[in-house]
Amino acid sequence: MTPAPAPAPNLDALVQRHKAPPLRFVTWLIMGLIAAFLAWASVAQLDEVSVAMGEVAPQGRVKVVQHLEGGLIVDIFVVEGDEVRQGDPLMLLDLATAGVNRDEIQIRIDSLRLTRARLVAEAEGTPLVFPEAEAERQPDLVRAERETHEARRNELQSSVSVLQQQVNQRGSEVRELEARSRAAAANLRLAREKLAMSASLLKEGLTARMDHLQLQAEVEDLQGTLNTLAESVPRARSALAESEARLNEIGLRFRREALEQIGETEMNLARNEDLLGRATDQQLRTEIRSPIDGIVKNMRHNTIGGVVRAGEPILDLVPSRDDLVVEARLNPVDRGYVREGQEATLKISTYDYARYGSLKGIVTLVAPDSTIPENDQPYFRVLVRPEKYYLGEQPGEYQITPGMEATVDIHTGTRSVLDYLIRPVLKLKHEAFRER
Repeated sequence: MTPAPAPAPNLDALVQRHKAPPLRFVTWLIMGLIAAFLAWASVAQLDEVSVAMGEVAPQGRVKVVQHLEGGLIVDIFVVEGDEVRQGDPLMLLDLATAGVNRDEIQIRIDSLRLTRARLVAEAEGTPLVFPEAEAERQPDLVRAERETHEARRNELQSSVSVLQQQVNQRGSEVRELEARSRAAAANLRLAREKLAMSASLLKEGLTARMDHLQLQAEVEDLQGTLNTLAESVPRARSALAESEARLNEIGLRFRREALEQIGETEMNLARNEDLLGRATDQQLRTEIRSPIDGIVKNMRHNTIGGVVRAGEPILDLVPSRDDLVVEARLNPVDRGYVREGQEATLKISTYDYARYGSLKGIVTLVAPDSTIPENDQPYFRVLVRPEKYYLGEQPGEYQITPGMEATVDIHTGTRSVLDYLIRPVLKLKHEAFRER
């Protein structure tokens, strides 16, 4: 006997047993999730960055070593890649004219200084004393200056002697005329007294008229002599004063000429000392020395006997002690968001970012104007200073060096997730349904 089949489950009972959650609950759950997401999206912040490609470089930039005059290469002391200190010799050039010019100028300077010493002695009337260093270097010039000094002094003394004789002679003449004048005046007084007495005697008839007339003639003769002497004495005194003035003038002229020559000598000396400084600098420049601490690169001359032209670059020096910076090229679109003082993340291409991490940095310079390279896109030059010069925790293990490439993420601000979601909608709203 076949057993009777089990009764089919009641559909209502199944529905009752697996009753779906109320629609209201589902709605509130979805709304709660949406609200929670919106709350999180409005609070959660994401960094805004401007990305630029750059290169590690010394802050002082690469130094190009040149030579002012150029010359023949005598010796080369460095090779590319050598690290040098400031003042280390790099190359020796042969400047054939430098030493010759300097020696000639030094001789001229010594001669001028010896001449100045002679002129000072002549102008001040002091003993002749030459500077020791120049006298030791130029004994022949010293001897010539002494001879010149003696010749000029002898000439002066000869002229003074002649004029002194004239002064003495003029003085004697003045004294003689003055004595004769005094004698003539005294004789005239006596003659006049005798004439007066003769006139009294003549009135009384006690003397002859002829004798009286002789006395009168004598008085007139003495008066004429006195008048002549009175005119001669001033002329003699004037001649004496003129001779004395000429005597004084010859000494003054001698000193004045010496002073004028001192002025000319000083000017020539200053010019030649300037030339000596230039010639000395030129001679020193025959040995090219490093202007900074750095690393030698890009040597243009490697052959002894080669020729370096004036002003031609010889080699480059990468500063080793300068602070390193990352020089980045910023897209002009991002220029309005980037400013000095902003933080940046530096990803060095040489070191894998996922393995070695990145460096923090600060924007120190944003160029005020864009640079437009030939056949390339314009960019703004941005300098970022890293907080350290190595990756990782151990200094010196993963160093960054000039020439390494880097990706620079400049942090320009933050935005919420909600802002990221809404902004495209707002942008679409403003830009949609527009037609020219």
